Amino acid sequence: MRVPFSWLKSYVPELESPEVLEERLAGLGFETDRMERIFQIPGGVVFARVLEAHPIPGTGLKRLVLDAGKVVEVVSGAGNARAGIGVALALPGTEVRGLAIGERTIQGVVSHGMALSPKELGVGEYGGGLLEFPPDTLPPGTPLAEAWPEEEVLDIEVTPNRPDALGILGLAFDLHALGYSLVLPEVRLETEKVPLPFSLRVEDPHGAPHFTLSYAFGLQVGPSPLWLQRILFACGMRPISNVVDITNYVMLERAQPMHAFDLRFVGEGILVRRAKPGEKLVTLDGVERELHPEDLVIAGYRGEESFPIGLAGVMGGAESEVREDTWAIALEVAQFDPVSIRKTARRHGLRTEASYRFERGVDPLGQVPAAQRALSLLQTLAGARVAETILEEGTPQAPKPIPFRPAYANQLLGTQYPEEVQLAILRRLGCRVEGEGPYRITPPSRRLDLELEEDLVEEIARIQGYETIPLDLPTFFPAPDNRGVEKPYQRERRLRELLSGLGFQEVYTYSFMDPEEASLFRLPPPPWRLKNPLSPEKAALRTHLFPGLLRLLKENLALDRPERALLFEVGRVFGREGAWVREETHLAGLLFGEGLGLPHGEKFSGYPLLKGLLEAFLNRLGLDLRVEAHPYPFLHPGVSGKVRVAGEEKGFLGQVHPEILKALELPPVYIFELHLPLPEKPLRFQDPSRYPLALRDLAVVVPEATPYGEVEALLRQAAGPYLESLRLFDLYQGPPLREGEKSLAFHLRFRHPERTLKDEEVEEVMARLLAALRTRGWDIRG
Repeated sequence: MRVPFSWLKSYVPELESPEVLEERLAGLGFETDRMERIFQIPGGVVFARVLEAHPIPGTGLKRLVLDAGKVVEVVSGAGNARAGIGVALALPGTEVRGLAIGERTIQGVVSHGMALSPKELGVGEYGGGLLEFPPDTLPPGTPLAEAWPEEEVLDIEVTPNRPDALGILGLAFDLHALGYSLVLPEVRLETEKVPLPFSLRVEDPHGAPHFTLSYAFGLQVGPSPLWLQRILFACGMRPISNVVDITNYVMLERAQPMHAFDLRFVGEGILVRRAKPGEKLVTLDGVERELHPEDLVIAGYRGEESFPIGLAGVMGGAESEVREDTWAIALEVAQFDPVSIRKTARRHGLRTEASYRFERGVDPLGQVPAAQRALSLLQTLAGARVAETILEEGTPQAPKPIPFRPAYANQLLGTQYPEEVQLAILRRLGCRVEGEGPYRITPPSRRLDLELEEDLVEEIARIQGYETIPLDLPTFFPAPDNRGVEKPYQRERRLRELLSGLGFQEVYTYSFMDPEEASLFRLPPPPWRLKNPLSPEKAALRTHLFPGLLRLLKENLALDRPERALLFEVGRVFGREGAWVREETHLAGLLFGEGLGLPHGEKFSGYPLLKGLLEAFLNRLGLDLRVEAHPYPFLHPGVSGKVRVAGEEKGFLGQVHPEILKALELPPVYIFELHLPLPEKPLRFQDPSRYPLALRDLAVVVPEATPYGEVEALLRQAAGPYLESLRLFDLYQGPPLREGEKSLAFHLRFRHPERTLKDEEVEEVMARLLAALRTRGWDIRG
């Protein structure tokens, strides 16, 4: 939001400087993105009155006769160049935005200078016509810079919870709470008891909880005075005419959008309703839009027939806009449902100053005061006459009192603010203070964010200054129900640390998925779809993490062709449990490309590498891993396994199915995905044995289809308590083995915790192992 310093200072006259204002706003929670100085108007630009405007035959140009303290002639191609308006005239010898202005002969006419557009003068972006002023703005020949001085503008960030601060007065009230004096604009309005030429009906009170309609007539539409144009340009808006500019000015002042309809195009009155199927509306930007049945529209009506004249809360219609010959208007000032306005603006790709404010909410009691402010300016600047009656539909809800305890505020903040200081802050914010403790605080209706006692406490801290809150931790203990709530987060953090230590890189993907891609990943359709998704690719809640990892890999391969990737993600997935959403936390990992180099120069990659990394990860948690062959539709039929952790089924591990890889144009990729939390096994410390170990190697010959886990389980069971570790170091197939056989070679480590093992004891264990293998029908390789 752009904040002209001079405008805010007119309400807060004690403001010291733009730099001090930036500091004060930062303390109030409004950060300044940038501060700029604008309106550096050259001294050679003067105010001039157009006396005559004559078309130059055969061209689109006009010869203008101007009173600039003396009569001068210039040539202009602007469509709005006409007699009776004031303009900004750059005299010969003036340099405007790098352009040297001189006397030139154009189509046989000597042009003594140049009448400027807002863009040429450097005050706005509009370059399609001359900058217009009322003819009596200044004495002709007066340097424009005298009445249009430089301006400091702060571009500030307004958080979504403070829609009132989207108006200059909202910021002024906050500064008043700091102790600055506040001067509110005076509303002088003279009304007449005249019958209204229109009526008002609201068919959708949910979409328009409060709607007001005022009548102003006898208007003299023309350029706005210089001071008003200067404010609008400083706020980034283009002046149109005095009537339209007043509605924009009051919106910027009070964060209350409004719209003026030319009464000639309203019919018998205004009807607020939802759009009908197939209805169309040409909006003020000249675009014909097909309306959606959920769009809230402002319609005129005649008898039983109604016709849209505005897209409620977003943009008015072109047909009913204020024109040069507009004589009477119906002034709409309303409160709309924020959700409805946000959906309408998004559907039509329109983001306007009005929709931006309505989406965040407006003061529910602010419609009539804003209408009166606009009507008073219409009287002053456009000569309007105003009807006394203002039509209203809906009953706006006033804020409810909030119990407030100053002692609780100090307890919550760890401060010692005096009670009278806290109450004074709330009063300066516009709150009504009643009672004797606990107090009853009624916030001003513009502050939609004040609903709880904690909200009031936050206001006390904000106005007093967060720097006044002690740095010491408050002396309190969590309630018993809250103890241990951080354990799940600590467990997840531990998992992340272990995986990162093993070389994995953590990634984050969207919690949404494209429901049409479920078949691509060979998954059931997602049970939960979003009613208003960000995009079709994010229209459903995900059921697994691995599709997001595969998509991420594909995007990165398209960018820089990495040689390898080792990724993991901890995230939420969503299923169905009856009529409810079942939310679970999963851990997924992905391996692509070359693996780890071993000391003897071999490469360890693919499925064995990912399984080994997963096993190492679980071992660090004191857990054991077992993988059982199991077909999953999204995994390769020959490399697909069910993961058991400490005996519990926890997920899957394997190679991505070739059809998925082909569709995504990916090389072989290996994945795992586990359900969290993992089983917990308390870790205990054990002194390393001081006694030597005994090493043996054993190569077991088994049928090719025999799972490794089955062989390992048999060896561990038969080895007994002295087996310290067992590790596979070789897998061999080929002569002299028979076809359909494989050899699994193991390193076995034996150790006694309290003494040195004797060779006889080790040989006895080895004999027991050989007997168990032969009983099973397996052999050993010599």
